[in-house]
Amino acid sequence: MPPPQEQQQQQTHRPQGGGRRPRPPPAPPPPPMAYSDDMVAFYDAWVGREEQIAADLAAALALPPRPRRDALAPLVGAAVDHVAAYYEHKARLADRDVVAALDPRWLNPLERTFLWAWGWKPALVFRFVESAGGGEGGMGPAQRRALEELRAATAAAERGVDREVAAAQESLAGPRVLAALRRQAPRNGSGEAADDAVAAVGRSLRVLLGAADALRERTLRGVVGLLAPDQAGAFLAAMLRFHLAVRRAGRDWSPGHRGV
Repeated sequence: MPPPQEQQQQQTHRPQGGGRRPRPPPAPPPPPMAYSDDMVAFYDAWVGREEQIAADLAAALALPPRPRRDALAPLVGAAVDHVAAYYEHKARLADRDVVAALDPRWLNPLERTFLWAWGWKPALVFRFVESAGGGEGGMGPAQRRALEELRAATAAAERGVDREVAAAQESLAGPRVLAALRRQAPRNGSGEAADDAVAAVGRSLRVLLGAADALRERTLRGVVGLLAPDQAGAFLAAMLRFHLAVRRAGRDWSPGHRGV
């Protein structure tokens, strides 16, 4: 048994609250703007990579037929994977902050004029098949039929997304959601219900964003899968050149935009 003085010292140093030390407060989450800033940095680097891929495709398309086919096969895959990487990064942003994903401040004003369901309209890619000339020898009847079937399926899927987006927008105008957005004081417990309604709309928008991006990527892969390597290379080169031209033009027209 320790002497009285040692007992007193032990009691003096004993933490209060029955020996339980208070837990440190949880670290605050990053500010929402930090997620968007990360997307801005990613997009700037992503566009730089796109410029290189477009240049590589142009160089490969200028080669004689046999080396052209050999050079284009990996470049076509790289171009498709490049587009998919953008959707993957945007999906991670949406998982962390869906509002930031729905407000693409990494795009310049001209790029935003092309937005449909927070991205490029999937059917736009079919224009680049024709503008690319269909590759050496043109496209055969079977290819054209398959492309038309894919175009029709894409248009039907677009209409479905349009309906879902309209329904989500109507949900935002519901009385419980409006009460939460106006930060009204809870009445008879309705405040919690309103917050739940806002969260439900947010989850719906997240699902819609994912569905729209999945349709964009699925359409792109579907077109590429129907084309020969030289045709796919010409198609992707035309698509990437168009996006880069829009990016440059919109940047020049908005000198206050980041990255100029």
